[in-house]
Amino acid sequence: MLNHLIEFIARTHLVVLHFPIALITVAAIIESTRLLHIKLTRRSISDHFRPSQSASIILAFALASTLIATTTGIILGFDETTAVDLHRILGIASGILILITTIALLIALKKATHKPALVYLAFLCTSALAVSITGHLGGNLTHGEGFLTDPLKQIFNSSSPSSFDSQSDSQPDTQAQDFNITPDALETYNTIIQPILDYSCTKCHGPKKQKGDIRLDTLAYLLDEDFAMIERGDPEASEIIYRITLPRTDEDAMPPLKKSHPLTESQIESIHSWITTLTP
Repeated sequence: MLNHLIEFIARTHLVVLHFPIALITVAAIIESTRLLHIKLTRRSISDHFRPSQSASIILAFALASTLIATTTGIILGFDETTAVDLHRILGIASGILILITTIALLIALKKATHKPALVYLAFLCTSALAVSITGHLGGNLTHGEGFLTDPLKQIFNSSSPSSFDSQSDSQPDTQAQDFNITPDALETYNTIIQPILDYSCTKCHGPKKQKGDIRLDTLAYLLDEDFAMIERGDPEASEIIYRITLPRTDEDAMPPLKKSHPLTESQIESIHSWITTLTP
């Protein structure tokens, strides 16, 4: 029960994280706009620029939501390693930066000069940039790298798949020879195996996201000896069979328990039988 409660709290990170990003950005816009207005109206910055009450209140809420987002984020990514390292480091750094910004605000509110207010504004804008970058990296973890920019790349045709990322356009017999499998095994892969992997595996092991540096989105990757997911002709020695047949509660089971598309017994049997047909 406690584990489920902790998991629930951790998953609130995906909701709470939006608050510090929005609040810090709004506060930075308010203060920057005020400074710009003072300059455009040719008034003295030293006489007129001080932290605004509205931005100060927003920053207070931003600090509180940052504390919650950082804590839940650390819990959520506790069992992750390399994949979340940069996001985790920037998240903690952003939290510290927002705390420093809040301290700078309190100092600026007590001082009668404009210089502490400018220091506060500099920290505020830096914090807004930091949380935006951190949020973007988090989006890449959740949705895959390029989730935001891929539609633009499609518009300008600036990206094209490599030969390793896509299946060959040659005839089936030639493809089978390329992968050293029979035409029947290739047909089974195309019609049965790959749809199973696409549905349950490639969100975390595809072109956009590769947990554990593993890809399962093409036959080339699936049979690649460097990935060592398939032992030709020996399903019991194949890593993929080992992972998908583990108890769902095992931390090494794939797909993970928190994912919504576990393989059925018939799907597991299909993969098992297909591996048996592969020539060592």
